[in-house]
Amino acid sequence: MKNHLSTLSVLHYVNGGLTCFGGLFMLVLVGLGTFLGSDWLAAQEGEAPPAFLGGLFIVLGWVLFVFIEVMGILNIVSGRLISRQEGRTFSMVVAAFECLHFPIGTALGIYTIVVLNDAEVKVAYESRSRALAG
Repeated sequence: MKNHLSTLSVLHYVNGGLTCFGGLFMLVLVGLGTFLGSDWLAAQEGEAPPAFLGGLFIVLGWVLFVFIEVMGILNIVSGRLISRQEGRTFSMVVAAFECLHFPIGTALGIYTIVVLNDAEVKVAYESRSRALAG
């Protein structure tokens, strides 16, 4: 199982990068909210959308953008820690949250939990932390 750590690290890097890239699409909501709240749209003939709708889309877009980007960055950090055999608990917590990201994140989260719970991997992490401490 110790051989799986390099693969697991790369998978966390790739998933984190794809998550960060996907988070950029939340900025479309920000743009849509800006458009819905614009004076140009209100000046056009017809019924204008409610005033709060533009602000709602802007706030929702920024909140989702920040949340998704943080999850992507946490995945990248977890991949780095796995490659250095440090921060096993941090990687387990990230893997647990990643299980909510169906289907790719669920598979990666389960794979991470299985690999990091292996006895050989636990020993490798413990020996690495002892070497760094002393």
